[in-house]
Amino acid sequence: MSGFLSEMIHFNMVSISNTSLTWSGFLNFKTIFLSIIIEAIPFILIGVFVSALLQNFVSEEQIKRFLPGSKYSKILLACLMGMIFPVCECGIVPVARRLVSKGVPLYSAVTFMLAAPIINPVVASSTAVAFSANLKMVCCRLGLAFVVAFTTGLLVSHFFDSGELRGTMPYSSCDCGCSHSHKNLSHNLSGRLVNTLSNACDEFFEMGKYLIWGACLAAFVQTTLSRYVLLDIGQGLWSSIAAMMAFAFGISVCSSADAFIAASFSSHFTAGSMLAFMVFGPMIDVKNFLLMLKVFKLRFVVLLTVIVGLLVIYGAYIVNTVTAGVDPF
Repeated sequence: MSGFLSEMIHFNMVSISNTSLTWSGFLNFKTIFLSIIIEAIPFILIGVFVSALLQNFVSEEQIKRFLPGSKYSKILLACLMGMIFPVCECGIVPVARRLVSKGVPLYSAVTFMLAAPIINPVVASSTAVAFSANLKMVCCRLGLAFVVAFTTGLLVSHFFDSGELRGTMPYSSCDCGCSHSHKNLSHNLSGRLVNTLSNACDEFFEMGKYLIWGACLAAFVQTTLSRYVLLDIGQGLWSSIAAMMAFAFGISVCSSADAFIAASFSSHFTAGSMLAFMVFGPMIDVKNFLLMLKVFKLRFVVLLTVIVGLLVIYGAYIVNTVTAGVDPF
């Protein structure tokens, strides 16, 4: 991180005559960057500890017992299970694979995979803090995530089955979805507590680098780009959504912290585009996309990405048009 900041300083000093970035601009960069990091770290810590506790104390069989018999009830419950099992999106893909391999319907596992990283108390509280207790933004984020996950689950139940799952999962032998292995796993309480602390530490540093990268990009964009350029992109009903979804896909920030990055754009971008950032990113980003390619067949991953993307775009567009006073239909 210090090396990156040193390069940034050198870049700013060399190109200062060609950009609007000055020393005061660099100080502004540091202010935005540090504010995002400081506000987000507590929620990252909460998220990784919850994820580690679930990994070591809750099995897939226990989750499976919660599933009812009706298809619609299964999809509905899968949307809401994040309130009880708030699994981070960083390890949700391997969890979904195991659920399917243990007999959970594909549509339930996919719905849980999409909804759980967003519809949970940790993300709801972090969003409320990031947007200064704006309950409308919190409800819109959870509501849009619910609609997208539920609709996607219905479509998956009609057009796909468990045959979309690949036969092997060569990249991980643990529950957290990381590439490392956990040694000396134990079934007693002390062993599980030690593993919980170890897993939480591993996941914190794994997710911390994505948070730092995302905070750097957000601060750099807002510091270097002209306010007029940001307003031109950010106030467009479609362009703002496309820009923020692409941003979310690329930086892969944990759902426990992405609201702070979105909130830093609130003065330049539309409400719908910020919702698109906070809903699409936790569902489909670079790391999740690559993990899904190893777990599911290519055709399924591509179609799932298209379905989620179109639903998020339309939902965000409705929010943009409503807030702009335009009839979305």
